[in-house]
Amino acid sequence: MNTAIGLDGFYPEDNLPLLAQRRGMAEWDGGVVRILDRRELPHQEVFVECRSVEEVARAIENMTIQGAFTLSLAAGYGLALSVYSAPEHENPADVLQRSAQRLRATRPTGLALARMLDAALAAGQDALAAGQNPVASIVALVDAAASRLAVQALATARAALGVLEGRTRLLTHCFADRSLIYLLLEARRTGVELELFASETRPFLQGSRLTALSAVQVGTPVTVLTDGMGGTLMRQGRVDALVTAADLVCLDGTVCNKVGTYQFALAARANSLPYVVLRQSGPDRECRDERDIEIEFRDATPVLEWRGIRTAPQGVMALYPAFDVTPHTLVTSIVTDRGAFAPERVADYFDAEPK
Repeated sequence: MNTAIGLDGFYPEDNLPLLAQRRGMAEWDGGVVRILDRRELPHQEVFVECRSVEEVARAIENMTIQGAFTLSLAAGYGLALSVYSAPEHENPADVLQRSAQRLRATRPTGLALARMLDAALAAGQDALAAGQNPVASIVALVDAAASRLAVQALATARAALGVLEGRTRLLTHCFADRSLIYLLLEARRTGVELELFASETRPFLQGSRLTALSAVQVGTPVTVLTDGMGGTLMRQGRVDALVTAADLVCLDGTVCNKVGTYQFALAARANSLPYVVLRQSGPDRECRDERDIEIEFRDATPVLEWRGIRTAPQGVMALYPAFDVTPHTLVTSIVTDRGAFAPERVADYFDAEPK
């Protein structure tokens, strides 16, 4: 049994819930990028095998793989795959540049993918300049990043438990990935009895399919809500805190997350409840404030149908902004692997000591 690196021996990799395991993310497997198809969960575990950079790009675009940090790993491995699968007559340096541009275009909002591609591209270029194998260099870099994500998530979870201070009935929106799973695991390990209320998160239902699945696998009670129910539960006193992840956090504490987060943050403020953001790697240096955020508008077809079955009348239009923006004034705390920060002080993360 392999133990996940840096997790103090508490969580052997093979015993983690599916979506916290390496195989629940993206893997390099001898020239193939294996991706767990999150669209098929919770009913079946299907792995998509990508053999070209275009297949990886499409897997990101069509939501086969989801989550800002998770899909950044897929993009990194995809860049390695671009060189691995390129015809011999093509210049590897040109292949890297072209493929990085293609992968970068798959997700304009989240910046974790862009940073991963910058690092992977540099690793590949350095390897070529030194006469070394760029594929091996890129894969090693992405492997190391995947291990760091697990360590960061655990540190973030431990800090979040301290911030919540006995608030045990948590409303979530979308899927907070490893940080939320480790929060549930750490709560169980330390005797804290958490209860989740998971919004369904239309149109891809990440809350009802991914968050709920992870809670069940950990053994945490979870209740699925439609996206319009959260405010009512807060008003009824059935929720103690709103807890989400963030696809992007500006240096001024502005939060960009799955569309619908803003309305929950408003409801939390109206009901004097804290809004706690799990952002394991801290803010994004590239974004000073909301003006630097590019909101991705995705294909709105899923708003009009579900699994190919039309739910809206013909002739109507649909809109699908994938993310929305929550001002820092509605955020109580941004929790990272280096501790918790007031939103307006989240830039202090870069001066803080790693935990």
